[in-house]
Amino acid sequence: MKVIYSGITSPYWRFVVEQLADENGWKPVYIVAGDNEMQPLRTRFPDAIVHNVIDAVKGIAPPEIDPTRLHPLDAEILHQFEAAQIILPRMMDRIDAIDSLHYNDRVRLMHNVLRYWYSIFEEYQPDRVVFSVIPHMVFDYVLYMLCQQRGIPMLMFESIPVRGKTVIMDAYESPGLTQRYYEKLLHNSPEEITLSPELEAYLSALQGSYQDAPEYVRRVYKQRPYEGLKNPSKSLFAKLTDFENYARYIEKQKRILKMRLTPPRNYLKLRHKKLEDSRMNFFQYKWFRFRSNVRMRALIRHYHQLAEDVDLTKPYIYVALSFQPERTTCPMGSVYVDQYLMVDLLSKSVPEGWRVYVKDHPFQFSPSKFHRAQSGRTRSFYEDIAALPNVSLVPMPIDSYQMIDNARAVAAVTGTVGWETIHRGKPALIFGFPWYRGCEGTFQITTQQSLLDALTQIQAGYQIDAQKLRLFSYALEQTAVKASVETHLQITPISDEERAARLVVAIQEFVAL
Repeated sequence: MKVIYSGITSPYWRFVVEQLADENGWKPVYIVAGDNEMQPLRTRFPDAIVHNVIDAVKGIAPPEIDPTRLHPLDAEILHQFEAAQIILPRMMDRIDAIDSLHYNDRVRLMHNVLRYWYSIFEEYQPDRVVFSVIPHMVFDYVLYMLCQQRGIPMLMFESIPVRGKTVIMDAYESPGLTQRYYEKLLHNSPEEITLSPELEAYLSALQGSYQDAPEYVRRVYKQRPYEGLKNPSKSLFAKLTDFENYARYIEKQKRILKMRLTPPRNYLKLRHKKLEDSRMNFFQYKWFRFRSNVRMRALIRHYHQLAEDVDLTKPYIYVALSFQPERTTCPMGSVYVDQYLMVDLLSKSVPEGWRVYVKDHPFQFSPSKFHRAQSGRTRSFYEDIAALPNVSLVPMPIDSYQMIDNARAVAAVTGTVGWETIHRGKPALIFGFPWYRGCEGTFQITTQQSLLDALTQIQAGYQIDAQKLRLFSYALEQTAVKASVETHLQITPISDEERAARLVVAIQEFVAL
């Protein structure tokens, strides 16, 4: 079996590739890999093309491929990618270093990447493509579209807020293994639903007070970057006694030291240079970070000016915006990658007298996200939302649980907020394709009519069936991979070899279904 692998950027993923080759005969013909994994992979698989992931993002071909001999794009090929041309330009936001990637640059990159990967598929005719995460860069999304058009089986993974676990799927728009098992259980539910103590504790934290919420929820608001226009520094005593964040402090200091020596290798485009020729030196990178800082602080100030006090006693829909640019909206939000469309649709659909309260994601203003958050929002985005007659921007310090608990429903493109919402007894209006869609308490919204139907049920007093909700958690625990594909989400120490072994077993079981 000829396999293309995308996103092999860590040792445990390299071990997965090697183990699947040895045990299942999955022959890698093309591997997109990180800097540290390229040479070991080339040594182990000398016949495979090993393509650097940064180069793949920038549309740079590996030395083995002659760009002048790529398949040309004709009208028939381009028509096959008409739907993708809504998503692809927005995916490029993360490449844009402050208005450096203009329309013509985006079209050029899109055509270069389409031409390249179409040619690769024609040349290597893969039998399967494996993505380490849901495709969300231009090159791997084109890979994803090619697989869908040609019926080539895929595998991909998505991290979930149940830390240390991952869900496996063959397409992010299709029901994954968890949803399929959940549907079976709805027709043949076990008499007693027994969950692990760890999952029980996690679900209890979701249903409790904000002070007892899971760590990832509290961490979002603990930083509170939106309070004022300058981020307060912790005192030395506070840092020394903040034991739960010791590991993060150490990693941060390592990154700072490394940055002082050399800027991180990145795919950001410089002004007045082609993307493939863009290489930021130390001073250019520092200048980019400074300009990002200035822009984000201006946006925080503008958001504060537009936000207004909200009346939580009125009936309202709470809209929790997703951080952008990120895969949770692009591509997982499809057309609702433009989150204004979601807000506008809600504004024109809610019952008379209801309000729509919109709150941005705290990370949208976080300095740690400046390397791409600067291209995720504009002043006009907030102005357009605030101009809608029954819509208000919510002040940032109000915590998410307070907004959820007083709402008639919560709307989101994807994101963990929908998962938190249904466990707090409120329905979630979902506009994208999160891993928990189809779960009890969620309404999938694609059209205005589907939204009106959902709102009618909610206005009539829709109640979540707690037993069905618990059944989804049971299905999740039975089907989730007991290893995270993102190292920072792995709460239990685990070796790369063990993580790889668990991923391989999950892959083997999935393809055997």
